[in-house]
Amino acid sequence: MTTLLEQKIGQLMLVGFSGTNADDLIENIKKYNFGNIILFTRNIKSASQVQDMCNEIQQAAIKYNGTPCFIALDQEGGSVRRIYDEITNTPGAMAIAAASAKYPQAAAIIGSILGAELKALGINLNLAPVVDINSNPLNPIIAIRSFGDDPYIVKKLATDFAKAQQHNGIMSCYKHFLGHGDVDIDSHIDLPRINKTIEELRRLELIPYNEIAADAIMTAHILFDKIDDKFPASISKTIIDGILRKELKYKGLVITDCFEMTGLIQTFSFEEAAVFAINAGTDIITVSHTFGRQLTVRNALLNAVNNGKISYEVLEKSLNRIAEFKKRYALKSPEQEIDFEKNRHLSEKISNASITLASGQPFEVDNGTVVIGVTNYVSSIAEDYNMEKMDIAKIIGEEFGIPYISIDNKNFNTSDMLAFAKDKKVILALSDSHLTLVQKVLYSSLRQTNHEIMLISLRTPYDILDQQKPACHICIYEYTSMSVKSLLKFLHGGKAEGRLPVNLGKYSEQYIRENTSKSIFLDNVIKYMKQNFGQKLTLDNVAEKFLITGGHLCKLFKRKLKKSFVDVLNEIRVGESKRLLNSTNLKVYEVAYLCGYTDSNYFVRLFKNYNGMTPNDYRKNYNLYD
Repeated sequence: MTTLLEQKIGQLMLVGFSGTNADDLIENIKKYNFGNIILFTRNIKSASQVQDMCNEIQQAAIKYNGTPCFIALDQEGGSVRRIYDEITNTPGAMAIAAASAKYPQAAAIIGSILGAELKALGINLNLAPVVDINSNPLNPIIAIRSFGDDPYIVKKLATDFAKAQQHNGIMSCYKHFLGHGDVDIDSHIDLPRINKTIEELRRLELIPYNEIAADAIMTAHILFDKIDDKFPASISKTIIDGILRKELKYKGLVITDCFEMTGLIQTFSFEEAAVFAINAGTDIITVSHTFGRQLTVRNALLNAVNNGKISYEVLEKSLNRIAEFKKRYALKSPEQEIDFEKNRHLSEKISNASITLASGQPFEVDNGTVVIGVTNYVSSIAEDYNMEKMDIAKIIGEEFGIPYISIDNKNFNTSDMLAFAKDKKVILALSDSHLTLVQKVLYSSLRQTNHEIMLISLRTPYDILDQQKPACHICIYEYTSMSVKSLLKFLHGGKAEGRLPVNLGKYSEQYIRENTSKSIFLDNVIKYMKQNFGQKLTLDNVAEKFLITGGHLCKLFKRKLKKSFVDVLNEIRVGESKRLLNSTNLKVYEVAYLCGYTDSNYFVRLFKNYNGMTPNDYRKNYNLYD
C-alpha cells in the first residue's frame, strides 16, 4: 500500500514515457506516485489526442496522489516544439527578437498564443522561454533558441513572453540557470565548463534573472569552475541555494534539466545526483525517458528521507512550493474559445517581420540565377527527428523557375557546386556554416571565383563569420515552413523589417556604459575578433562595432593585455591557421585567405616568425598529410 511519504516523493519528479497511450504511465502513477509528467513528440499524434491523454493523466494523479500534476513540454516555438499539428506554429526566440524591431510586443503576442492553446489542451507548464544569452556563436545547443546576445533585450522579451503565458494559465519556466549561452559543448553529450567568476556572470548571464518573471527555473548541467568546481549547477548548493535562492531571492520552483543527459551521468550516479539536487534547493527532478532510471531516482529520494540524508524540513519546503503553484496552475480552468485563425495571422505577421536584411540588397532573380541550398536536418538533440522536412533549394528553384541543387549540410563536393554555378548569380542557403567546414569552404570558394552571392542564413546569422560579406545577406532564424514562406514573400519584393539580435558589438547603451571599463567588455571584443578574423579587421572598424573610439580601444588592449590590437589579431589568425593546417588539406594560400591574409607570402613570413617554421614545414612535422 502506498505510504504518505511515497506520495510526497512522487511530487519531486517530472517523468516522461513512451508511446501515445498513457495506460502504462497511469499504472506507474498508481504504483510509484509520479507527480509530474513531461510530454515529447513520441507521445503526440494530434492536439485532440493530447487533450484526451492529459485528462486521463490528471484523473489518475488526483485519484492516486490526491493532487493534480504538472503536465509539461518544450513548446519554445520555431525549431523546438513538440506539437506540430492542430495548434498554431509560432516563431522561435531569435525570430521573435528580430521581429520586435517592428512589433515591440512580439514576445507577449507569441507567449499569449502558446499559453491559451496549451492550456486548452490540458498542459499547464511550458518549459520556455530560454533566457540564455547567446554570447558564443560556436554554441551548439542554444543558438536560435535564444533571444540574442544583448542581456537587456533578452530580459525584456523573456519577461513579456513569460507573463503572457502565465496570464493565460500556463506556468513559464526560464532555462537554463546560470546560463547556457557561452558553451561550446552540448550538455546532452558531455559536461560543459564555463570559467567565469560570479562577477562576470552578474554582468551578462544573470541579468535576465534580476526580477524574475517566471514561476519556475530550469537548472543547467554545466560546471562553473570558479563558483563550484565539483558540482554542476543543477546539483550545486552553492549555486541553487546560495545564488538563486539567497542572492536573487527567488521563491519559485526549481526544476532540473533531464538527469539522463550525459553531461551529468558521466560524473555522478543517479542516486547521489538526486540527493545532491534536492539538498541544493531543487524542487523537481526531471527524468525524461527511462522508467528504470526514474525508479532509481525515486527510490534514492525515498531512502534518503528515511535515513536522514534529506531532512523533512528540506522536503516540506519543496512540497509547499509545489503545492502553491499547483493551486495556481494545475487545477482545471474553464474552457475558452481559441481563435486559431487570428493566432495564425498574428504568428505569420511576426514571422514576416523577422526577415532581416543583414547587409547589401537582393539582386533580381532571373535566368542567370541558380540556387544551392542545404536541406533541413536536426541541428541539436533539443530538436525532434520528426521536424519539418524542408528543401530550400527545391522550394526557391521551383518558385522562380531556376536551376537548383540541394546539398547535405556536411557531405557534398565543392567542385561540383562551382561547376554548377559557373558564370551565374548564386542564391546560397546555408545552415550554421560557421560550424561546418565544407559549407564554409563552399562559400569562400564562390567568393574567390567572384560570384555574386545572395546568402540566406537558414538558422543563425553567423554564416559570414570568418568570411567576407556577400552582395546580399538575408537572415530567417529558423528552418521552418513558416519562416520559408516569409522568406519567399520577401524575395518577391516584400520588406525586410527585422533587426539582427546577434550582430556582435551592437549592445544596448546601458550595457556599454556599465562594461567598457570592465574585463568582460574586452573579452567580448576579442571574442568578436576570433569570430571574424577572416574579414578585414582594423582597430577603427572593430571599435566602431562596439560603439567606442579606436583610441579608447587601443588603450584597453595596452592596459589590460600589454599588447597591441594588431598583435592580438595576428595571434588569433595564426592560431586558426594552425588548426586549418592540422585538420584540412587546404593549400597554404587558401588557409591564408580564410585567415584574413590576402598576401600569402606575407602570411608565410608571419607564420614563420610566430612558429619558427613555414606553414608547409609545420604541416609536415605533424604528419597529417603526405
